[in-house]
Amino acid sequence: LIFIMFRVLKICFIVLFINLSFIKAYDTKELLQNATQYKPPTYYEPSSRWGYLGLSIGLIGISSVVATGLLYIMPESVTKWNRDDINDIFNKWKMRVKQGPVVDNDELWLNYIAHPYFGAIYYLQPRMAGFDWSASALFSFAASSFFWEYGIEGFAEIPSWQDIIITPAVGALLGEGFYRLIRYIQTNNNELFGSWWLGKSIIWILDPLGSLIYSTGFG
Repeated sequence: LIFIMFRVLKICFIVLFINLSFIKAYDTKELLQNATQYKPPTYYEPSSRWGYLGLSIGLIGISSVVATGLLYIMPESVTKWNRDDINDIFNKWKMRVKQGPVVDNDELWLNYIAHPYFGAIYYLQPRMAGFDWSASALFSFAASSFFWEYGIEGFAEIPSWQDIIITPAVGALLGEGFYRLIRYIQTNNNELFGSWWLGKSIIWILDPLGSLIYSTGFG
C-alpha cells in the first residue's frame, strides 16, 4: 500500500509540475508580445537557426555518449542493462530492435520524469533556434525514438513503448513550458522573482545545451 501511494504521489508531482509550467507560460504571454517590439540584450536569438541546431545536435551526440557511460556504470537493477552483452554488442542490437517495442519495467521516475525531461531538452533545441512548436515536437520524436531508443539504448535493451510515446509526447509539453519560461526570464533581464542568480540557474537547468551554446557565444 505504501509503495502504491508513493507511486501515486510521484504521478501527482509530475502533473503538478506540468501544470505549473503552463501556468507560468500563460502568464508570460503579454511580456513575450512586448518582446517583439523591444528585446533586451538578454533575449537570445541565434545568428543562424540551422547553425544553432547543428551545434545542438553535436552536443546531443556528445552528451548521449557521456550519458551512456554513466548508465553503464549504474546498477543493472536500475538500468536493466546487461553488461555481459558488450562482447556481442552489434548482434545483440539487431536482435533487440527486431523484438521491440515492448512494455518495459523501468522505474517510474525513469519513464515519467527523467525521460520526459530529456524529451524536453530535445524539443528545446530547434525551438530556441527559431523553429515552431510542430517542427520542435517532430525533432523531439525523432531524437528520442530513433537516435536514442532504437539507436544508442537499443544496444543495451529492447525498445520500449513508454519511451517511444512518453518521452517525446510529454517532453514536447514540458519543452514548450520550459521555452516560454526561459523567454520570460530572458525578456526580464535574466531575472526571476527579482533574482538574477535564480533566473540564470533555472535557464541552465531547463536548457543546459542551449545555455552552453549562447553563454559561450558559439551560436
